Amino acid sequence: MQNTVTTLVQSNAIAIAATQQGAAVSCNTTVAAAATATVNVRQHFEQLAAEREAWEVNVYRTSNEQLYVLLQKCYSTYAAMLADSPDAAALRSGLKDYINTKGLKFNASTHTIVKIVKCVFGNDRRRVSAYGIVLCTALAQRISVLDIPAFIRNNGGVEEIRLAKASNAMTAKQKAVAAETAVQNESMGVFASDALSCKLDAANIGKSVVLIGTWQADGSVVVRGAVQNDTAVNAALASYYSSNKAAVNAQAKQKVAANDAQVAQDAIAAAVASAVITG
Repeated sequence: MQNTVTTLVQSNAIAIAATQQGAAVSCNTTVAAAATATVNVRQHFEQLAAEREAWEVNVYRTSNEQLYVLLQKCYSTYAAMLADSPDAAALRSGLKDYINTKGLKFNASTHTIVKIVKCVFGNDRRRVSAYGIVLCTALAQRISVLDIPAFIRNNGGVEEIRLAKASNAMTAKQKAVAAETAVQNESMGVFASDALSCKLDAANIGKSVVLIGTWQADGSVVVRGAVQNDTAVNAALASYYSSNKAAVNAQAKQKVAANDAQVAQDAIAAAVASAVITG
């Protein structure tokens, strides 16, 4: 009997040790995979930076085509981060690690595509700003990755796109006003809950509000909170305008056209009403 007990204890001990060893191997594998992903992302940005240095040394004064290809790669890197996949998540995480490693500083509102540009082109603020404007403009116009060089070329180059953006620049407040008018005609659905109703101030009925939510893999959003602060609402509306500029402006033009048509119709009606009919 004692031998049987001893054998069982030894067997259990071996099984536990094997399980612990397996768990350790699994954990080590996960850590190693994450480390490898970070290293790969770092190498990706270092390669792009090396290509930028080669462009500056060799063809900076004679050709912009290599620059356009570099910007295309920056744009492609950002596009790859948008997917809902482990690779995209690793790329986003790797970008953060690279930024921390290089000690780069950004504002909270800095667009990710501008961060990528700075990782590649360094701390030249004017250049980073110009290239960031070009790629954000392309993003707003939904230009495909393959069409980036042609987009830059057909619009007169980097400087022409930057100047066009600057001359048409709107203040954040102007963007917020334009966006608020546009979103009043849109609806993505209605969210209602007791927790949200408790936060309602009657004075805010009809006003815009910022809902803080988290995207889910199925496309739904879990609402975490609500913010009524004017600064936050205006910032959100201005951001909406920047991301949907073409649609907002098209809607504004339609409204102006409709108003002009109504004014003309009213003028005709008034003229008819005041007309004197002579026999």
